[in-house]
Amino acid sequence: MTRSINRIAAAALIALAAGPFMAAQAATSNDVDLASAVQSSLNNSLGSDASGLTVTANNGNITLHGWTQGPQEEAKARFVASKVPGVHNAYSSVRTFSSDSNE
Repeated sequence: MTRSINRIAAAALIALAAGPFMAAQAATSNDVDLASAVQSSLNNSLGSDASGLTVTANNGNITLHGWTQGPQEEAKARFVASKVPGVHNAYSSVRTFSSDSNE
């Protein structure tokens, strides 16, 4: 009887120690799926305007990276990204460039 209790206790300790690592692995997998879903949504909604954008995700928070033609495209990309199921917050590290020939 004592031997089976020791086995149960050892298994419980291992599970407690491994728990955070397993949760981190699940979050990483979910982050990859979420970033992929956001990237697909951007590609479908913005077409070639999304070609300069990439997405990272961290626990439901996504960040857009890359370049757009202007602030309107960046805002539209952030809006589209924010509407993807699972996105809690949409942030932007997007830079804009102008094709204005007056500069």
